[in-house]
Amino acid sequence: MKCPICNSTPRILNPELYLYWCDACRHTFAKLPKDAQEKYDESYFDQAHKRWFDHPDYKLFQRVERKLLEKFGKEPVRLLDVGCGRSDFLKWLHARQPDWKLTGIDLAPNHHPGIEFIQDDFSSANIDGPFEIITTFMVVEHVENIQLFFSKMRSLLAGNGILMVNTFNTDSLIFRIARMLNKVGMSAAYKRLYSCHHLQHYSKRSIREILICSGFDIVEHQCHNYPIQAVDVPVTNPIMESCYRLFVGCIFLFSGPLGLGIEHTVYCRPSPRTQPRCPTDTSPKQR
Repeated sequence: MKCPICNSTPRILNPELYLYWCDACRHTFAKLPKDAQEKYDESYFDQAHKRWFDHPDYKLFQRVERKLLEKFGKEPVRLLDVGCGRSDFLKWLHARQPDWKLTGIDLAPNHHPGIEFIQDDFSSANIDGPFEIITTFMVVEHVENIQLFFSKMRSLLAGNGILMVNTFNTDSLIFRIARMLNKVGMSAAYKRLYSCHHLQHYSKRSIREILICSGFDIVEHQCHNYPIQAVDVPVTNPIMESCYRLFVGCIFLFSGPLGLGIEHTVYCRPSPRTQPRCPTDTSPKQR
């Protein structure tokens, strides 16, 4: 067993959740048996994570668009959204930037005029690059072979391009509180945050390390929260939902200004140096 980020030997963190912890890069990851992994079908959107998909984070979309416009202005560019889900970001962006050539890839089917969609597994799909922009919202926590995933994105990104990665932040205030509560026997929030549909749980260090070793330079690293309406809690128990939402809302109120938000959003560019190698590559490393 090796850490998927830095190849160090991890230790078992929680056998019940199949969680491992790497002391070297502060990365947490799960090695789930097939029967414990969440199914990715219509119920994923309509039931298991209904609150999340009913409330897209339009403020985040706006921040991402502003960052891309700083780089490319209004000139037509090619953008690939990896793991586009129900294509909320692409549909929103197409209405604002109709001249951009937008492509989304996901295992789920998608259709929308003016946007190209590929229904396939990104890691093995044949995709015609390069793209000036690659985005991926809340996807990299689901990927088992993360080194292959980032290496492919690096190969598809143009030399002057931007990669935007959005995922959960295990250094956030809410994750820290959940870990503390778990130690005293209050495990509900802990189990929800480290639930079986996530294979990777990124610290500030581990998300930066995997990007750098995959051939990227970090341009900007933001930590922030998402809309409280989108809190991903089961909808079967209204009382539990209300209590959990109140708990999360109070934490979000303080964590945002402190820079301890629940999400990472990292902007990268291809490194001008010879592409570094991730630790599992046995060829000579270049720094």
